[in-house]
Amino acid sequence: MLLFFGLLTALSFGIADFLGGLVGRKMSPLTLTLYSQSIGSVVITVLAVMFGGTPNISDLAWGAAAGATLGSGFILYYRALSNGRMGVVAAVTGVWTAIIPFVVGYWLGERPSTMAILGIMLVVIAIALVSSGEKTTTENAFKQVKQPEKLPTFYALQRGFLAYDRSILQATGAGLWFGLFFVFLGQAQSSSPLWPAASATIASALIVAVLIPVLKPDLFFDRSNLPIVVVVGLFQTFGTLTFVIAANLGMLSVAGVAGALSPVPTAILAFIILKERATWVQMTGVAAALTGIVMMHS
Repeated sequence: MLLFFGLLTALSFGIADFLGGLVGRKMSPLTLTLYSQSIGSVVITVLAVMFGGTPNISDLAWGAAAGATLGSGFILYYRALSNGRMGVVAAVTGVWTAIIPFVVGYWLGERPSTMAILGIMLVVIAIALVSSGEKTTTENAFKQVKQPEKLPTFYALQRGFLAYDRSILQATGAGLWFGLFFVFLGQAQSSSPLWPAASATIASALIVAVLIPVLKPDLFFDRSNLPIVVVVGLFQTFGTLTFVIAANLGMLSVAGVAGALSPVPTAILAFIILKERATWVQMTGVAAALTGIVMMHS
């Protein structure tokens, strides 16, 4: 069940990334993140109040820490995508996202089987392969959304903690933040996963909201895109919830790597729905991911 919920996390975030790529062609990715995370936080908080019982302070704190890293990761990731080669940025971010939970889990005393470790290594390679092919829907969105007259600060900020000279460094930072998101969220041991997920989603939305005055994205968008924004928020929140469940069921090192597989469903949806041409590198990555999943389950 651990691997099932871990993969469900990857599927949820992968679908959210795919849909976010579609709507991201028409609005700032930062704006999309703000609204989607805000919508998700409202929904999950209502569910937590209704069905989550009494919240545990420790779980709320771990959830908030996870949400802060998620929001920070989004900022750096979008900055890297706007500055660098899309496939390279996605690959670097994805690999670090998978490595961090495994390293931390191993450091905390987790010892997956030899076959599971080999499967984890294969999955990390698969993430890099799937992400390093031709531009996907999400990547194309960033090229099409560049509008300097509306988003000058978001794409041209030259000072502060976002002002790195190289997109690879930004992608690495984003991967570290996303990896820590899984690590922190995995520390929440609540009897109900709703409160840690709610705390994480709220914190993520707040982090992005705080940076809005600095980055100054265009906050307006076509109302016809609202249903997709809502769905993106729901899938992101569901992915957060399923990861809390996965981490409570077993090893963080396995659950985190499984959750980091989100580029795979995103790429598959682009192949099937948008008829994007899959490169042999990407197809090799998908096959490696499936093989790695089987090995991790053994």
